[in-house]
Amino acid sequence: MTTLRQTEPSANNALGAMLRRMLPSCAVHSETTRAISDHPGLQPDILITAIDRAPVVVEAEYMPAYAAEGEAKARLGLQLANGGKRIEAAIALRYPADIADAFDLDGAIREARLEYAVFYADDTRFPASGWISGGVSDLADLIRLVSVSESEVDAATDILEQGIDRAVAVLDDVGKLRPRITQEIERLLGMPDPSAARRMACAIIANALIFHERIAGMRADADVQPLSLLWGTAADNPKSKISAAWDDILRINYWAIFAIARDIINQLPAHDAAQILDRLRDTAESVNAGGAMFAHDLTGRIFQRLIADRKYLATFYTRPESAALLARLAVAKLNGIDWADAAAIGNLRVADFTCGTGALLSAVYEQFAGRHERAGGDSAALHKAMMEDALYGCDVMPSAIHISGATLSGIQPGVGFDLSRLYAMPYGRQPDGSIQIGSLELLRSSSVMTLFNMNDPARRTGSRGEETASQVPVEFPDESFDLVIMNPPFTSNTKHRDADGNILNAAFAAFGASIADQDDMATRLIQLASGSHYHGHAGLGSAFASIANRKLRPGGVVALVLPFTAINGAAWAKFRELIATQY
Repeated sequence: MTTLRQTEPSANNALGAMLRRMLPSCAVHSETTRAISDHPGLQPDILITAIDRAPVVVEAEYMPAYAAEGEAKARLGLQLANGGKRIEAAIALRYPADIADAFDLDGAIREARLEYAVFYADDTRFPASGWISGGVSDLADLIRLVSVSESEVDAATDILEQGIDRAVAVLDDVGKLRPRITQEIERLLGMPDPSAARRMACAIIANALIFHERIAGMRADADVQPLSLLWGTAADNPKSKISAAWDDILRINYWAIFAIARDIINQLPAHDAAQILDRLRDTAESVNAGGAMFAHDLTGRIFQRLIADRKYLATFYTRPESAALLARLAVAKLNGIDWADAAAIGNLRVADFTCGTGALLSAVYEQFAGRHERAGGDSAALHKAMMEDALYGCDVMPSAIHISGATLSGIQPGVGFDLSRLYAMPYGRQPDGSIQIGSLELLRSSSVMTLFNMNDPARRTGSRGEETASQVPVEFPDESFDLVIMNPPFTSNTKHRDADGNILNAAFAAFGASIADQDDMATRLIQLASGSHYHGHAGLGSAFASIANRKLRPGGVVALVLPFTAINGAAWAKFRELIATQY
């Protein structure tokens, strides 16, 4: 009796159909000719394309699949016949040999443990050796991740940084002639370092201009004109035109992006604002003309080059790859979620109490969106609930909240929302003489004071302008979050000498805090952490781990980036005991 033999093209067509259902925003072509420019006979096994992503090729074979790697690498750099994009990532995939003998081909592939590796145009391989093992949904996740065009993002980042440098030169001159203006900008951003504050101010304006260009013509409920139609030259008074345009946009929303940028522009004399806006408009248009559809990530990529007090706040921000990995591991552990149900996903609560640029929150959002799409849903339908209800982020730097807001809003720039759960937390000596230590206040409390009120449209900027001066309470109920994900600072609450010979407490030396304020902040931490799993020698990471435990609902998931000493360091013993008994 002849045994049925499933050919590799049949397997590729079956896998392509599954990926098509899981990646509804992409076009998935299997066993198609005339797809590659100048190679009409070349037939990629599976080709995945999308308007806003780089093409990805999958070359698949039955085990032992000796040729899969070579064929995948041979596709790199080839140009698509339709659209002209080049292939920057290719995946070599190995089917289990027994799929060839399966009667139910679809079922066999659906249940199979596939093996695959990614090859990039710069001759790198992931993993460096060996193979990743996973199911079809894992493969779809990987395709979404590697379809981000790194060459476009890198090129756009370079353009953005060069434009910021040109704008900063103007702002430096303003600082020399009108120091009170740049001091006010430092106050708006909560950044006492003049040089860092000027660079951040120009980055925020550039980011707003890039986002403005992205949403121009996208919203049916608003007339957002492209930048080229707002003003032609500096003689057109771009300060008044852009300020009025951003006021109009703020009537829609996007407060985290545009309000603080508008506040900065309004501080500047018209002539200086015109020079800065002219230079940064050219930058924004160049970024968008380059085809980088992930412009909302760009400012985050250079954020660590701009931020003040990095060494004291331990702001070593999470790389996109690390964020994606941690988020995938964490979301996979959320049980009982109907990923086809947008309302059920919107009812989840996720928190990052040290959110920085929002990399981890953005990665979790992408995981939610990917799983919803693979279940047949439309990820755009999640955006309003994600922004208004699901994602909570806190940071002590208002400029970081701006970046987080821009990153998250930019995932679906055409979908509006009414409020968000991103909060700048008071840090240091307050106007009433009290001491606050940011999100660490949550060690003892469920209600904390924030620097601005996200529920009042007049106070959603994330800057420290007049409209954000009053602090308001925000609730972070205990045992209420499904997922707490953080890359917390590791700094220890101990004194030492800095490079200049000053004795300071590095955990609380940010923002120019005096020695007396540092001492009071250290004392407050000890008071708040009493009875928790915090240990001074373990550093602030153990304090934030205790907050995560306090805020997590029973059965929830904690995902933390921690130092290696958390595994065996004596100061982390209480934390390890907590993990062993509760997780």
